[in-house]
Amino acid sequence: MVNDREMTAAELLLQLNSLDEVPRIEAKEGKQVGKSIRETINAFCNEPGLDGGYLILGLRPQELLFDVQYEVVGVDDADKLQCDLATQCCEQFSTVVRPDIHVEKLDDKKVLWAYIPEMPPGEKPVTIKSNGRAYRRIGSTDHLCSQDDLDCLYQLRAGRAY
Repeated sequence: MVNDREMTAAELLLQLNSLDEVPRIEAKEGKQVGKSIRETINAFCNEPGLDGGYLILGLRPQELLFDVQYEVVGVDDADKLQCDLATQCCEQFSTVVRPDIHVEKLDDKKVLWAYIPEMPPGEKPVTIKSNGRAYRRIGSTDHLCSQDDLDCLYQLRAGRAY
């Protein structure tokens, strides 16, 4: 079995087309790093025990009769997109997030994918600076933290070594 940290764009696409989005993989067209992508990054950082997740940009879901398949559409400016992703991870969250970013070719088109690490319990909840909100990854979706979620994440800090 391949170590999760050594995944490739082709392996991520294969998993998406086999299972659709799962808790650890989120696919987007990725024209820009906007609100939805920030929420997904935040959810990957916060979800206890998930060990982070993969964000892959340059894919579009196609609804088939009984399934969803992902089409490679590519990203327009991979260098600008990865710079924007790295900058936003550094500046837009209450804790600096250091994604492991890669650009690869699939079907002769560039896709960008990034492994987003789960933050240590002592740094959770990670919030989005612009609105103070925190998200969790529940199944293949990003959910705004309830007060109970926030209480749980704050309680995990109790085990933090000083």
